[in-house]
Parts: sequence; C-alpha cells; structure tokens
Amino acid sequence: MESEKKQKISGLSYNIISYDPRNRGLRNLGLVEITQKVVADFLELVGVDASVQCLECSGRDELVSEWKTLEGRWRRNDNGAFAGQLLVLENKVTSEIQSSKIRKAILVTSMNIGEIIGAFYNNRIAIISSQKIEHNPERFATAVFHELGHMHGAPSTERKKVDRKVNNDFQIVELEKEMQGTNAIYESLGEHCLNLGCSMRQRLCFADWSLTKERLQTGRPYCDKCLDDLKDFFRKNPD
Repeated sequence: MESEKKQKISGLSYNIISYDPRNRGLRNLGLVEITQKVVADFLELVGVDASVQCLECSGRDELVSEWKTLEGRWRRNDNGAFAGQLLVLENKVTSEIQSSKIRKAILVTSMNIGEIIGAFYNNRIAIISSQKIEHNPERFATAVFHELGHMHGAPSTERKKVDRKVNNDFQIVELEKEMQGTNAIYESLGEHCLNLGCSMRQRLCFADWSLTKERLQTGRPYCDKCLDDLKDFFRKNPD
C-alpha cells in the first residue's frame, strides 16, 4: 500500500533545547533522545515533514542566566512560577526563534517550573521538566506528547465545552466516564480532552501515571478526534 504523502511546510523545524544545570539526570535517563523520538513520532502521526535538531544550553547562555534568576523567584513565590516561566519563554526563546527562523522549540529541563510538569506558549514553544516524573522516562514521553498536542491545537476549542469546575483527579475521571462518546472538552489549566485513551486528558496529581499506562497499552498517544484536530491545525497553518 502506498504511504500517505507528507505535508511539507517550508522552513518548519523543531529545536530541542536541553538545560540540566545540576546534572539531575536528563542525560542519564535519555530524556533528550526520548523527546527527539516523540517529536519524530508526532510528525509521522500528523503527516508533516520537518527537521528536528538538538541543542544544549551552556552556563554562559543568556537564556540560562535568566532561568537561574527566575528559579530563585519561584522558590520565594510558587504562585509566580507559571508567570515567570512564560516570561523567560517570551523574552528569550521567542527572540532566538525569530532570529534563527526556527519555528518551534521544546525546552527540556531538570529545573523546577513550579506545580506543573509542562506548559506551552503561543503555539511555538513547549517546556517539559523532569522534576516530577519520578525517574520514569515513559511518563516524560507522555508529557512531551501532551505539550506538543497543545502547541498544535489539540484539543480544538471549537469542540463542545463542558462548563463544570473540577478540583481533583477523581472528579476528572468521573467527568470522563460521563462524557464518553461526545468528544467534549473542559477547562483545567487549559482545554483538555475527555476521551479515554487520549494523552490530551488532564491529571492534577503527579503520582498518577494512568495516561502513560494507557498510551503504552494502546500504542496511540491521541484519540481519533484529537488527531483530527492536530491534522486540521497543520492544514490551516501551511506556512
């Protein structure tokens, strides 16, 4: 059977930037290589042709200096972690992307980024921290798939949205059971999917790794609807 032709987007490239200031295990756990494979698998799933490169930040790098400053602020004020994280991404990584014409960047770090594992900014930048994955590389891979999904429009905000506040994973799981078959989404630190077996669902407890178990069992990181959302994103953003 002839394979589906990939969509080639002029100049599209992904830079995986690693920063491990205290040698906490990015290299030993192979997390940069895992990220590289996840990005390659992601591009294969969505049918897009793009280059993938790996860079390592040095202690002299301006980005690293800003990270060190922000890490101190995070220790003093956990509520400022998310805002501080977006500040460094916007002011540093975005300028590097613009100057080098790199379209996408994934920052892999062992630094603490507050009460989250990963986040994304402006459909161009993702950050994933190894701090809370308990030395489980597969959990890290799930986080990379999750943030890549957010970067590229999954789940789509055009899907039916459930207006219900959830405060813990028990409430999230109950909502997932209730909404099966609807392709609905809901808000919990961003829009998330409710379809079982999809890595675009949300979990608030770091000890929970059910999303990773399901991904490994099915061999699929995304549900059919989220995969459609991702492909649609690239169709609508061809350059």
